[in-house]
Amino acid sequence: MESIKRKVLFNKPGGTASKNSIMARVTLPPEYVKTLGITPEDREIVISLSGKKIIIEKA
Repeated sequence: MESIKRKVLFNKPGGTASKNSIMARVTLPPEYVKTLGITPEDREIVISLSGKKIIIEKA
């Protein structure tokens, strides 16, 4: 399995979010997205947490 190191981006969400809310995002390499078959028309994924691993799967 190939691994790539990325940084987590943190933002303060707007709208009706609470004052102390923090939103976290991670960008995915385009080749990973293509391999999973994720497209702008079919972009639903399932994210799960297994111990200390985050697993992203095509829905």
